[in-house]
Amino acid sequence: MKPVIIFSLLTLFIFPIGALPDEDSPKISLFNGTDLNGWHSVGGGKWTVENGEIVGETGTGEYGWLVADQEYSDFILELKFKAEANGNSGIQFRSHIIDGVMKGYQAECDNRPGMHTGGVYEEHGRGWLAQPSEEGEKALIPDEWNIYRIQMLGDTIQTWLNGRKIVDFHDNQSVRGIIALQVHSGKEPPVKMRWKDITIIDLNYGEDWTPLFNGKNLEGWVEHGQEKWSVADNCIVGQAVTDAYGYLATVQTYKDFIIRLRCKAEGTGNSGLFYHSTLDGVDIRGVQAEIDPTPGNHTAGLYESGGRGWIALPNEDAEKLTRPVGEWNDLYVRVKGNHVTTYTNGWKAVDFIDNEQKYNDGVIALQLHSGGQASMRWQSIYVKKVD
Repeated sequence: MKPVIIFSLLTLFIFPIGALPDEDSPKISLFNGTDLNGWHSVGGGKWTVENGEIVGETGTGEYGWLVADQEYSDFILELKFKAEANGNSGIQFRSHIIDGVMKGYQAECDNRPGMHTGGVYEEHGRGWLAQPSEEGEKALIPDEWNIYRIQMLGDTIQTWLNGRKIVDFHDNQSVRGIIALQVHSGKEPPVKMRWKDITIIDLNYGEDWTPLFNGKNLEGWVEHGQEKWSVADNCIVGQAVTDAYGYLATVQTYKDFIIRLRCKAEGTGNSGLFYHSTLDGVDIRGVQAEIDPTPGNHTAGLYESGGRGWIALPNEDAEKLTRPVGEWNDLYVRVKGNHVTTYTNGWKAVDFIDNEQKYNDGVIALQLHSGGQASMRWQSIYVKKVD
């Protein structure tokens, strides 16, 4: 049985709006009150707009989702919901559709008291991650408009219902993903849920990031090998021109850190993101987060060069989220001591504690694999030190 977090009365309080980290971030409306522009339907729900409200109803009897077109990482989401039937519903966030199946965090919406509205459930995953306390269950107002607030900052997940904090916990399953409204499967009891006043404060990936690439030139980087490195369209461009390896490494070294970047393969060759590395020409010692444009070839897996080879492979879901040649992928790597966590397009791929760690400090390097087939672009490269 998975552990469930129950929150005591001490964790429940009215949230002081002024304390939210939104002073410099605009509140954006996700719903224009007229139509479903900016959203798309997935699955079997029926979605309409009435009186400035989104109405989600039981359709085919399969799960139904109304998905916002944009993905989000850190954010503050607010909305109002009102049930007109006792079927179950919810709000997905930092979620992903994998092989047609919705996976990720869901903030529960249910008109029935005691059914954990305000709690967080992992759809098609571990189940309940955090449920309301006995007092928290009383925050729901059945058959009336309820005010929901969902706040996602780093790995901290918090919800409020009608101004009362419901859950507050940590989890690292995803760092970015979609937001979606849910109509539960089944026809009995039917679902009919209304949503309105849907707004979001987009906090991107939070604060304290330092750019590793200035978008103009390769200042702060050192080339190793004979491959061609250049800057074009705010991207670092790496092009294999020989059959040998090539690297572009940072001048600075990093020990405990988080790095995030976007990468796009324009050729079929293999690539990677090295960390805790040292270079002598093109002889490298360190650990690589794999980048391969072929889905299923272990992007975000960990490979130790000059040592053990593969030390951690990505999970099946992460393998399926890798996008092919010509499409951008987001790679996110967190290194703290011997604990490494990687993410492919926002979804956790590897969560690995290396009890045989050989390297614990060094440069970060972009790789062009040997064979002469690699052609890569990198952009939006940021690093944050981890205390």
